Amino acid sequence: MLFLHKDATPEEIKKAYYNCMKSCHPDLSGNNPETTNFCMFINEVYEVLSDPAQRLVYDEIHGYALTAINPFLDDTSPKDHVFVDEFSCIGCKNCANVCSQVFEIEEDFGRARVYNQQGSTDLVQEAIDSCPVDCIHWTSAAQLSLLEDEMRRVERVNVALMLTGMGASADVFRMANTRWEKRQNKVLEEARIRMMRAKDSNDKTEPYWTNLWGNGNNQRSAGTEQEVKDRASRAAAAARRWREYSRRGVDKPATYKLPDTVSTTEK
Repeated sequence: MLFLHKDATPEEIKKAYYNCMKSCHPDLSGNNPETTNFCMFINEVYEVLSDPAQRLVYDEIHGYALTAINPFLDDTSPKDHVFVDEFSCIGCKNCANVCSQVFEIEEDFGRARVYNQQGSTDLVQEAIDSCPVDCIHWTSAAQLSLLEDEMRRVERVNVALMLTGMGASADVFRMANTRWEKRQNKVLEEARIRMMRAKDSNDKTEPYWTNLWGNGNNQRSAGTEQEVKDRASRAAAAARRWREYSRRGVDKPATYKLPDTVSTTEK
């Protein structure tokens, strides 16, 4: 299994990438459609993590940067992504009937899921307004990435069992917000410790994370507002795919097990 820490260097990321590709590349593992799709996903992950600007945006979204802002407290980002809270969903199929381009009902668990973020806004809003349990929410791309990350960790049961009281109920928004805060608090504490050590040793060098990708403001710039928005959307999309791949190792047999990383593979 592969592990990458939140402050993984470009060299460590590259090494992890090549190790992943050795096990899933079609030329090495055979022409399996599922393996090929996973290989494409790993390429997308590497593209984000190997680019300084995209890595910075990803780390800020997930609370791994000193400059991070909690997406659940940020009212400046547009809420133009859709999320279904599976803890509340009762599998009524209303949303799938109203807007089949965006929602579908999972065969294994009987719950609604968003599988396409490009559908009609009006129909999505109609599905939200007519949902009997208010389980559908508009979110920002950053919020969606964190929510999908949180749902990936949850042990899932069929909706029929959940309605009989066998499934756990929880506030996924609170869970995702709490996990973000814990990550950010850890980053701040690590920064405080590093500063104290540097002060005690009269070390004038820059902290490790400030020079992780080399010097130069241009290299670390997140780009224009639209570029930041696009990167946040890609992070959200990758989080959904990551959830699907990682859950397969829990929900059903899989031919591979994904690395349980920290800040790295778009988790």
